[in-house]
Amino acid sequence: MPRKGENITKRRDGRYEARYVLERDEFGRIKRYGFVYARSYLEVKQKRNEKIKNIGLNKTNKNFNKQIFEDSIQLWLDYKISIKDSSYTNYYSIIHSKLIPFFKGKHLNNIDSKDIVEFTKYLQNMKLSSKRIKDILVLLKHFMEDNDKFVKFEMPKVSKKKIITLTDEELELIKNNVKNTNDVKVFAILFTLFTGVRIGELCALTWKDIDLDNKVIHITKTLIRVKNKDINSKLKTKLILDTPKTEHSVRDIPINDTILPYLKKFKKSDNFYFLTSSEQFITTKKYYFFYLNFLESLSIKKYKFHILRHTFATRSLLCGVDIKSLSEILGHSSVKITLDLYVHVKDNEKLFQINKLTFLNLS
Repeated sequence: MPRKGENITKRRDGRYEARYVLERDEFGRIKRYGFVYARSYLEVKQKRNEKIKNIGLNKTNKNFNKQIFEDSIQLWLDYKISIKDSSYTNYYSIIHSKLIPFFKGKHLNNIDSKDIVEFTKYLQNMKLSSKRIKDILVLLKHFMEDNDKFVKFEMPKVSKKKIITLTDEELELIKNNVKNTNDVKVFAILFTLFTGVRIGELCALTWKDIDLDNKVIHITKTLIRVKNKDINSKLKTKLILDTPKTEHSVRDIPINDTILPYLKKFKKSDNFYFLTSSEQFITTKKYYFFYLNFLESLSIKKYKFHILRHTFATRSLLCGVDIKSLSEILGHSSVKITLDLYVHVKDNEKLFQINKLTFLNLS
C-alpha cells in the first residue's frame, strides 16, 4: 500500500519502491518517472531525494513561466521536494490564499515592479503585519528568481515587537501552584520556564530525550500540523513528528538543578511521552488549551504559550547567562537573533552594571 502523498510503496518482496519525476517537458508536464528501491522506508526516501537533488529537479527553471501564474507556482512548489513538510504547508497557504487570488490568470513574464507595488498595497489593505507581508514577498521573490525573472521591489520595514514576559507576581503564582502538583502537564509549565522549549518540542518530548544522569535534555523533534498531500484523504491536515524548524533547533539543554527532583519524580519509561506518561502524544492544540485554562484558574491573563520562552530568555540574561550560551539553548541560528529579540534586557543589565561604579559617588 503506498505511503500517503509520498509515492512510496512496499513491494511483495519486502523492499520499498519510491517513484520520482525523472523528466518534465517545457510546460512542466511529466514525461517519465524514475524508481529507487531499498529495504526500509527511510532509506528509500533518502535515495529518492538524493536522485531528485542530483538531477536538479529541485530547481524550477523549466520555462514554467509559459504557464499561467497559478499553475506555474504550484509546479514550482511541488518541485521543492527537499523542503520540510511544515515549510510546504506554510508556502501552500501563502500561495493559495494570497498570491493566486491576486495574480490569477497572469503570466510570470508579464509581471513587473508596478504589479508588485499593487500587490503590496493589496496585502496592506488586508491589515496584515509588516512581518507577514515581507514573508509573502520573499516567497514571491524566490519563485520569480528560480524562474529567471528578476524584478526590483522594496521590502516593507518590519518594526520590532515588544517582548512581553511574565511579571514577578505571575511567576510566584505559577511556582506556588506547580511545586506540589502530581500532574505532569501542570509541571510542564514550570519545566518550560526553566528550558525555553517551544510547545511543539514539548509535546514531542519523550523520556528517552531527558537524560537525568548527565542532566541534559535532547531536543531532536517537534510536533507540527502540516498539509495532507494525500489527494484521496478527506483530511486537509495531519499531525506529524518532524525535526525542529532549523538545524540549530536540534540542541541540548542543560537541566537546572531546581527542576531535577521533579523530573525524577515524574520519570517514566523511555518510550513514553513526557506530557502524557504514555506512548501517545498530546496535540499542541489540546495542550495549549490546557495551559490557558491553568492561567485562567490563577486569574492570570491568557498569554500565548511563547511567553514562557520569552520569560526564560529574559530571566536567563538578567541572571548573567552569556548571550552565546543562551542563543544555543534557545536554538537560534545566530547570536544576532537573540540580541535583536532581547536587546532591551541587555540595556537593563548595562544600567545595573554601570550603577556598580560606586567610586564615583559624590554624596
